[in-house]
Amino acid sequence: MRFALTLIILLIAGLLIGPLWSGNTGYILISLGQWTIETSIVAAIIILTLLILVLRLLLTGIRRIIRGTSWGMSWFGRRREAKAGDAYTDALEALLQGDYVLASRNINRCYQLGKDQQDALLAAYIAAQLGDLKQAQDWLNKTGRTDDFRLAEMLFSLRADPANASSRITELAGLLKQYPHHPQLVKLAILSYRNLHKYREISDLLPTAAQLNLFSATELAELTEQTFLALMLAAAKLSLPSLRQYWQSLSKEQRATTAIRTAYLQTLIKLEQSTAADKIAARGLKRGQLELAELLQRQLLVAGTELREWLQQQLKQHPDDALLLQALGQMAYLSKDYSLAQRALRKATELAPSQRAWFDLAQTYDALGDTNAALRAYREGLQHSS
Repeated sequence: MRFALTLIILLIAGLLIGPLWSGNTGYILISLGQWTIETSIVAAIIILTLLILVLRLLLTGIRRIIRGTSWGMSWFGRRREAKAGDAYTDALEALLQGDYVLASRNINRCYQLGKDQQDALLAAYIAAQLGDLKQAQDWLNKTGRTDDFRLAEMLFSLRADPANASSRITELAGLLKQYPHHPQLVKLAILSYRNLHKYREISDLLPTAAQLNLFSATELAELTEQTFLALMLAAAKLSLPSLRQYWQSLSKEQRATTAIRTAYLQTLIKLEQSTAADKIAARGLKRGQLELAELLQRQLLVAGTELREWLQQQLKQHPDDALLLQALGQMAYLSKDYSLAQRALRKATELAPSQRAWFDLAQTYDALGDTNAALRAYREGLQHSS
C-alpha cells in the first residue's frame, strides 16, 4: 500500500513539475454540449486530485452513517459473519487436508473478522502443530481467559523449552496435583525436571509414567536407573549409613526392579564397598533381578564370595557357557589371578566371541606382560560389534 501511494505521488509530482519546468504547461479542452472548459494540465490534475479526495471523504461519511443505523449494522454484521464463516470453513478444510500453513492463514483471517475466542483457541492449536509455540501462547493470551487454559499454556511453554520450568516450579507442581494423570504434562514435567537435575521429583512421577506408558521399556529403564543413581549418590555424600537407610526405605518391589538394583550396585562399586556389592549382585542374579550379560558388558562384577559361589554352581551345570566363563575371567582378573582369567576368557572367545570378551582378554594379556597377544586380542575385539 505504501509503495503504491509513493508511486502515485511521484507520478503526480512529475506531471506537475515537468510542464512547469519546461515552461509549457499545455492545456486541456473539455466540450460538453454548449459548454466548453479550457484549463492547463497542472490545474486539471489538481482539480482531479481534489475531486477524488472529496469523493472518498463523502463515501466514507455515507458508509459511517449507514453503519450507524440498525439496518446498516445488521447488513455489515451479516457480511462480516459470512466472511468469517467462509474463512472458518476454509480453515477446517485445510486442517482435514493436513495443510497447517493454509489453515493458520484462514483462521487468522476468521479471527480478524469476528474476534471470537474459539477461533483464537483453534489458531493456538494450529500454531502448536506448526511448531510455533510462541505464537500458540500469543493466541491463548488473545482469548482473555489465560487462567482457564493454564495447562495448555504450560504445555506450550515446556515443549518450546524444558528449561522454562526453572522459573515455574511452583506452578508446574500445582498443575501436576490438579492433573496427576495427564500424559503430556507428566512426560514434559519429567523431561524438564531431568534438565534441572530434580531427581526426587522424577522418582515421584516414575510410577505414573510407567502406568501411562509414556516411555519405551528401554527409555524408562534408563531414566529410572539415572534417577535412582543420582539419589543414591546424594545419600552417600551424607554417609554410608544414609545410603543404606535410603536403600532400605525403598519398597520390596522397588528393590527388585532391575534398574534400581543396578543403580545401587553401581553406587556401591563407586564407593568401593565390595562386600555389599557382592551380595547385591549375587542375590540379584539368583532371583532373576539382574542379567549376567548386562553386568559383564558394563563390568559390574566384583570378586566377592557370594558371586564366586553362585558362579561355581552355574559352571558345574553349564561348563561350556560362554557368559559364565567370561564372568569367571573378569572375577579372576579382579582377584589378580591372571592365569585363570586368561584361560577362562580364551575359552569364552572360542565359544562365543564378542567385543567385550576380546577386550577383557586383551586386558588380561597386558597384565601378564604379553603385549603382542594383547594387541592381537584387541584387534579381534574391534572386528566384533558390542
